[in-house]
Amino acid sequence: MFQIVAGTIALAGGLIGSRDAKKNARRKAQMIKQMADYNARVNEMEARSVEQSMRAETSRSYKQKRKALAEQRATYAKAGANLSGTSMEVLLDQAQEMEFDIQNERRNRLLQAQALRQGAKTTRYEGKLEASAAMSEGKALARRTLFSGLSQGIGAIGSGIGSMVDKMPSKGGGGGSGSGGAGAGGK
Repeated sequence: MFQIVAGTIALAGGLIGSRDAKKNARRKAQMIKQMADYNARVNEMEARSVEQSMRAETSRSYKQKRKALAEQRATYAKAGANLSGTSMEVLLDQAQEMEFDIQNERRNRLLQAQALRQGAKTTRYEGKLEASAAMSEGKALARRTLFSGLSQGIGAIGSGIGSMVDKMPSKGGGGGSGSGGAGAGGK
């Protein structure tokens, strides 16, 4: 009788353990997704910050460019140079170099922002993969727990029923070692 009770408890334990494993897997997957989403939002925020600083730096660089070119023109005018020919070419070369530097800085910042945004996408995708893996692991654990509980429970119940059957009196008078009839030595 004890084995039947133990078997029933093992069955219940398997069912409860299976349910808990699934619940824990869902919780873990949700936490993984939330963490990935948080990290992705941080990357996106950094990308916006990089773009904002790029706009501010570009504005500042253009002001510096205009100031430098104005100072150069004033220097030429003070020296009495004519703004044509070689002095104009020098001034244009300086303006082109400054523009190239500004555009190169903008390009670098845009690449940095793009890398951060791509990192956010990758983080979210990896989070989904990890959450899926956590769910799969949880489901596998739930199945193992359920099957373990079932096998232990069925084994214990079967053993209990078997011992109950063994203790039952047998029908037919006790097994053939009594008197009369054709026994082991008998003709």
